[in-house]
This record gives sequence, structure tokens and C-alpha cells, in this order.
Amino acid sequence: FRGFFQTNSKAFTAKTSCVRRRYREFVWLRRQLQRNAGLVPVPELPGKSAFFLGSADEFIERRRLGLQRFLER
Repeated sequence: FRGFFQTNSKAFTAKTSCVRRRYREFVWLRRQLQRNAGLVPVPELPGKSAFFLGSADEFIERRRLGLQRFLER
């Protein structure tokens, strides 16, 4: 997953940053959220399965969109 972020915080020298994360980092984040969420449901992650219909590019884009939705929720 690669995301671009903008900030106006003085803590960052660059106003726009590109961040890359691996799927396993999202799995870790979800586990941490589940431990601390109490009764609040934590959204599911998109599947990691390599068995899919369509091209690899389509699969990657679907997963990227799913990870983006996870972060927004």
C-alpha cells in the first residue's frame, strides 16, 4: 500500500509525504486496535489471497482500495 499524506503540522518539514506499508503491518494494526477497542467493532481487512479472477494489477488495486477503506473507518 502506498499513500500520500498532507499536513500543516510544524512537526514535519515536508508538507506532503509518501508512505509505504506492507499488508502484514495492517494485520498488526488491526490486532492492536482489537485489543484496545473494547466493544467497538474493528473493520475487516481485505483478503490477502493470491487466488483471484482478473489480473494481478486488478487484485492489487482492489486490495489497495480495501486498505484505504479500512484506514478511513
